[in-house]
Amino acid sequence: MVHLGRPDKGMPAFPNLTDAQTHDIAQFLLGRTQAAANRMDYKVQNIVTGDAKAGQDYFESHCAGCHTSTGDLAHIARKYEPTALQNRFLYPGNFNPYGMGPPPDPRAEKQVTVTLPSGATYSGVLAHIDDFSVALRESSGTYRSWIYDDVNGIRVEVHDPLAQHLHLLHHYSDADMHNILAYLETLK
Repeated sequence: MVHLGRPDKGMPAFPNLTDAQTHDIAQFLLGRTQAAANRMDYKVQNIVTGDAKAGQDYFESHCAGCHTSTGDLAHIARKYEPTALQNRFLYPGNFNPYGMGPPPDPRAEKQVTVTLPSGATYSGVLAHIDDFSVALRESSGTYRSWIYDDVNGIRVEVHDPLAQHLHLLHHYSDADMHNILAYLETLK
């Protein structure tokens, strides 16, 4: 059919292709459709390619203010496969579009303090914020929200424990990422 084409369906003829070339094209197209159908089965291989010593040096100068290899990151490489571990330090937020993976880490939740004109303050986990409103959930479970603008005197302070990770994401070189992962993989 490839040699003759299907002009009535818009497919031109390819009379000069050999049977081997036609077979190769068919195999390529089959592989592409299978890859699209099974994209969740894709396995990254050989991701740990960095220099562990350089990764340790980077960690000590950029990460050790918040993390320790014997505290919160002790045995981290036992808990996560290399790809998941790299994703956790590059994109550590609680966003999980497919509902897969570990549960959200409560230490990563944004905290907010709202101060009213009266001086009363309310603090909790940030539930929502935009240019016009803010909402939080207190430790008791109480949900509170306010409408605010520049005029009504409500002050909002947000603390994002992941802000440094987001900042570093724009500064990591490819070598930095691979080196940090190589170092984290030594923490078994």
